[in-house]
Amino acid sequence: MTPHVSETALAVRTSASGKAQSIGKSENPTQVDWFSLIVIAPAVLILLGFLLLFFYGVYQSLTDLRLGRPIVRFVGFANYAALMNTPDFWNNVRVTVTYALSAVLLQALLGLAIAKLFASGVSLARWLRPIILLPLVLPPMSVALMWTTMMNPQSGVLNYLLSLVGLGPFAWISDPATALISVILIDVWTYTPFFALIIFAGLQGITDDIREAARINGAKGWATFWRIELPLVAPYILIAAVFRLIESFNQFDIIFGTTQGGPGNSTAALSVQGYITAFQNMTFGRGAALMVVNWLIVLIGAFLTVKAWQAVRRRVN
Repeated sequence: MTPHVSETALAVRTSASGKAQSIGKSENPTQVDWFSLIVIAPAVLILLGFLLLFFYGVYQSLTDLRLGRPIVRFVGFANYAALMNTPDFWNNVRVTVTYALSAVLLQALLGLAIAKLFASGVSLARWLRPIILLPLVLPPMSVALMWTTMMNPQSGVLNYLLSLVGLGPFAWISDPATALISVILIDVWTYTPFFALIIFAGLQGITDDIREAARINGAKGWATFWRIELPLVAPYILIAAVFRLIESFNQFDIIFGTTQGGPGNSTAALSVQGYITAFQNMTFGRGAALMVVNWLIVLIGAFLTVKAWQAVRRRVN
């Protein structure tokens, strides 16, 4: 081998070994990305704070914590057993589930109709698009106070409008038989725009080529909507339903701002009853138990809705 060739081979080996060492250093598993850790540290701390408060609330539900009692005893599941032996608790569960399911179902149907109107391109839809957002920007407590005034049996504007068409006065939130329906209608008015925006976004993703192919195959207007558009926007409806179910199961502002759980206990959802038990009756352990039960209902409802969303997504794909 000539000296020139040997020197070239040595240079190549040296360069290859240098590159291997640099690659080994860059892929060193012990190297820590401190910048990424610093960036995500606040989010991790906030999440840990939420988890700490949650588990502390669960611990409170297992005690007899009460205002003015110097010694707090661990009582296990005594609070839960006491709740389940009272008829008021099961009424709270019924009100919570009825309120959430009814509100979300009505919001999905009305939101779908409004989104379809927006997608139609008529001139009325262009005027309504900015107006439909108004309920979403209002604080829920302000909405509750506004509707309480409007639903007043004596001086409310709603009964006045009904009288113009020959209908008698309606009790609205003053009657136990109609109070729950009334607060559901308030929730529907407030949050239907959320469904409408999500579904409208889904409709915008359906191209004209898909509709044209359906028309070529003989599908009329209703058949195109039922066979093409509705299955394609179903994932959007269900993902909006997940968020709205979580909020509806935990709804407090609208119910407490209008009826405070009354008349009687006709609108006493678990969130409202938990607040009354903890901060008005000062039995914090029993109130925490109510909120843990509410959390379990939210978890089950969200889990089932997410499963339905995954099934619909697989079918659409």
